[in-house]
Amino acid sequence: MPQDKGFLINSANKFYIDVTPDGAERTWERLAVGFSNFEPSMNEETDQTGYLSGGGLKETTVMGGQETLTFEGHRYYGDKAQDYIFSKKRKIGPERETNFKYEEPNGVIVECPCTLATIEGPGGDAGAKGEISVEIHLNGEPTETTATP
Repeated sequence: MPQDKGFLINSANKFYIDVTPDGAERTWERLAVGFSNFEPSMNEETDQTGYLSGGGLKETTVMGGQETLTFEGHRYYGDKAQDYIFSKKRKIGPERETNFKYEEPNGVIVECPCTLATIEGPGGDAGAKGEISVEIHLNGEPTETTATP
């Protein structure tokens, strides 16, 4: 049941990546195992223009942007989502493109083509779990639906 009251607990968000983007159907694998942190950003492009009518003060217009999500955590071999992401680490162009879906705790489902960018790691201290990160860049305007209970 969608959450409609109370504090959001981040682990209630569910993220999925399509590991067969060229297939006849989407194969969604959950992006969760080993990931301990995510950070969304709109990466907005703005125009700041001053007009004579504004007495020298400017107005800001959002001209564009791209929603991105950065995931951080630890490398876990055998997880289908992580294995897919790291199989693309040394690829470029269309080989980095797939599909992404996330479900917010309030029932909103967002889906969009995406690009896997800045795939980093694993790295870190000798006695620590291998630290990783990946950026998911949504390509274009996502579709947004609401889950029905």
